[in-house]
Amino acid sequence: MAASPRPTAAFLARYPVPIGLNSALYRADDVERDRLLSTLPEHGRARVAAYCAETERLQFLGLRVASTCAEASLVRAAGATIGASLFARSRIDTATAH
Repeated sequence: MAASPRPTAAFLARYPVPIGLNSALYRADDVERDRLLSTLPEHGRARVAAYCAETERLQFLGLRVASTCAEASLVRAAGATIGASLFARSRIDTATAH
C-alpha cells in the first residue's frame, strides 16, 4: 500500500486504532513505548503493528510492536499473508538489532 499523507477511511476501518495512540507510540522512547504497549491486550497490539506496517514511515514501529505479539494474533489482525510476514520480519529485525 502506498503511503499517503492522510490515511483513508477504509484504511482506518481495517485497523481501528486511535490515532492518538499511534502518535504517542511514534514519539515515545523505548521505556515509554513499552509502558504504553503493556496496557494493550495482544490483539490491540497486533492491530497497531498491522496499521504501522502498512504505513511506510511507521514500519519500524510496526515491527517493534509485532515483536511483542504471537503469530496467531498478527494473522487475526492482518490476515494470513501479512500477519505471518509481519511476525517473521519482526523476529529477524529484533534478532539483528541486538
